[in-house]
Amino acid sequence: MPEYPRADLGLFERIADELAAARIGFAAMLPDDWTSPLCTVLDRAPGFRAIRVAREPEIIGLCAGCFFTGSLGLGVLGATGFLACASEIATLTRRYQIPMVLVVSKRGTMDDHQVFQEVQGRTARPMADLLGLPSLDLDSPESLAGIGDLANASRLQKRPGIVWLTKALIVRSPTAVAS
Repeated sequence: MPEYPRADLGLFERIADELAAARIGFAAMLPDDWTSPLCTVLDRAPGFRAIRVAREPEIIGLCAGCFFTGSLGLGVLGATGFLACASEIATLTRRYQIPMVLVVSKRGTMDDHQVFQEVQGRTARPMADLLGLPSLDLDSPESLAGIGDLANASRLQKRPGIVWLTKALIVRSPTAVAS
């Protein structure tokens, strides 16, 4: 993982704990380098049923299925994958008012020095805003407490909620994210 060679799994365990506290127990995942540690934690978490998928639109379909069982689904994906799901989000989740939480890597920002990620930085957040999706930037350890509120907003507003995983959070030292 070039952005953070030694991922602090404690941080991702805290994110998983917040998701579990929000009564989320299913995760469909197609990780990128920033979300991969979260997927590893969710694979091992006893309270989660975690499934890896081949294409990001499958995440939207599986999380929609969770809604029809009375559950709130979680999708974990990269910014490019989120952009690839525009049609499914607009025509399935928004049309039929299906809530879910999506953890998306917030790539292409000014602190992300990967030039090939730049287009995601210019388009992913504006697309979420255009679709009217509530969002939360995870940019500090304190921001993790907002995951439950975002999940509740998704349920109440009957639309996906986006949790943006930022570089500012994932490159912090392990001591900065101690609970």
